[in-house]
Amino acid sequence: MEETDFICVGIIASPHGVDGHIKIKYYTENPRGIISYGKVYNKDREIVNLKYKGISKNLAIYEVENILDRNEANLLKGEYLFVKRKALPKLKNNEVYHIDLIGLKALNEKSQIFGIIENVSNYGAGDILEIKNKKKSFLVPLISKNLNSVDLKKKSICLSNLDQWLNISEEKN
Repeated sequence: MEETDFICVGIIASPHGVDGHIKIKYYTENPRGIISYGKVYNKDREIVNLKYKGISKNLAIYEVENILDRNEANLLKGEYLFVKRKALPKLKNNEVYHIDLIGLKALNEKSQIFGIIENVSNYGAGDILEIKNKKKSFLVPLISKNLNSVDLKKKSICLSNLDQWLNISEEKN
């Protein structure tokens, strides 16, 4: 199975308690999302059986089958969790998954390449694109006034106001 057949839905952050439960930083809309798309896999594509237990400080709490104590749970720290891409809901209205934006060419309104999308982050105030070119990296809020179009076939995203965001990055350096 190809690497692109799987989507990362979370990372195991730490143990929780003494009974082998774990805390997961989830990349889904809600903490139960990790298990709502079917089977969950680790990086070796082995099935990880999880049972949702709750939430603590914005981290999902899960029980892992056959993990019975904190020491065993600690060994899982840093493990990425994946689901099959085909299990995710079909998107509509020109929506895209964040993972599909990574690697796209960032174009300005004149179709000039400014860089490549390296990452999509959200620190609570909205999605932010990290764009990297040969000289530097800079951040652009992914809001409707900055977004002209996304063309997955051409592997590009056209953004407005790129000069403004590039200038802000230069002022801070």
